Amino acid sequence: MVRTAKANVPAWVIASSIVLVFLGCRKPDNELGTDLLPNDPVGVVVEQATLRAYTFVDPAVQTSGLTRNLVGSYLDPEFGSLQTGIVTQVRLTTNNVGQGMDTSGLSADSIVLALAFEATNTHYGNLNPQRFQVFELTEDLSIDSVYHTDDVPEVDALDLVYPHAGEITPRPFNTVTTPDGELPPQVRIRLSNALAERFLDGFGTSDLVDNTAFLQFFKGLYIKVEGSGQAPDQGGIMYLSTLSSASKLTVHYKDAQSAEPELARSYVLDINGNCVRYTVARHDRSVALTPAITNALMDTVTPASLVYVRTLGGLRTAVRFPDLAERLGSGRLVAKAELVVPIAGSFYPYYLPPTQLFLFRKGTNGEDLFVPDQLTGSTSGIGGLYASAEKEYRFNITRYVLAIANGSVPNNGVVLVAGSSGVSANRAILGGPEHPQTPMRLELTFTTY
Repeated sequence: MVRTAKANVPAWVIASSIVLVFLGCRKPDNELGTDLLPNDPVGVVVEQATLRAYTFVDPAVQTSGLTRNLVGSYLDPEFGSLQTGIVTQVRLTTNNVGQGMDTSGLSADSIVLALAFEATNTHYGNLNPQRFQVFELTEDLSIDSVYHTDDVPEVDALDLVYPHAGEITPRPFNTVTTPDGELPPQVRIRLSNALAERFLDGFGTSDLVDNTAFLQFFKGLYIKVEGSGQAPDQGGIMYLSTLSSASKLTVHYKDAQSAEPELARSYVLDINGNCVRYTVARHDRSVALTPAITNALMDTVTPASLVYVRTLGGLRTAVRFPDLAERLGSGRLVAKAELVVPIAGSFYPYYLPPTQLFLFRKGTNGEDLFVPDQLTGSTSGIGGLYASAEKEYRFNITRYVLAIANGSVPNNGVVLVAGSSGVSANRAILGGPEHPQTPMRLELTFTTY
């Protein structure tokens, strides 16, 4: 199954991968009104607009061609289970493998799939043992196609993991000692010798002439974990760098017909930027210990005390401003508009909130569009970074509110989206407008004269 590449890159991908250049500037808050005449009366009024917010399911997000891939499973008591897997091709490191050699004495010792951990951001959740599974793809992948979290590949039913070798405890902080030396932290999965023999049987044949032929001979791998039976807060998602030189598939073998029949030999199949690589994600909210999110998704009308965001095509939050037009009356100038989004209560220390939330408005066709503050905002930008001391996110949306006031942008609300949505497993429970202690709010600062 080959998917057609999309012409337009989603706005969240742009927002996650570029540094916005902000062209405008504003005066500090303590200088508001200083451009008025000395005898003009100036007043500052701060009000809170009425908000409505609700949670909805995020569409599948693009995960192909990104900086990292995710594999693992965990059970979140509030959000339910999340299971992720990696789909990747492997490629020959040389052409014409085995051409001209006597291959009759080749015998497999082992074959090992190595996936290196990200150096600085290694996992989300806990590091309990997980049972890995690896399957061979039966469908062609195209480097020119875009793949998403819901693109579950077609695979052969046979698990390629060597018997009893699938139970692995992730160790993202430990180097690995091998006969080849010290290697960076990684997940190492031994695969079946039958697969190693299959590659050795291809030595000297047309199947290993070049990568075009090889990708018809072996289309790639789907790496996942079994995931069932996890207790609440058990398990986690591993962040793996498939672009690391340590991520590869290595066939270890001997050659009985050579002058050194006991010499350990190896052939490396590479994982690199020329490979199709993407992450699959499955959310199962039905196994959550509380029905709060399920109920929230079914009711978008009742004023919400809690709303939710989750990466990997999980959850988004919509925010509406029903009385904004009434507040933007004559005689008052909007000096600042700030949307404040608090975390609701405490959270499990291994389930950190996203480091950033993005804020979009919707286009006429339902597409994500930047609000004006993201393109021509102040020197500090629109904001949206998580402030751990205050346990909240703040967005400067002054230009958005002014655009609503002058009619250039419709007042159809905004959407909160977790940042790094294709490369992280973060989630957050946010205070909704009706939260009794830490409500979401839109603070409007007016100057009057």
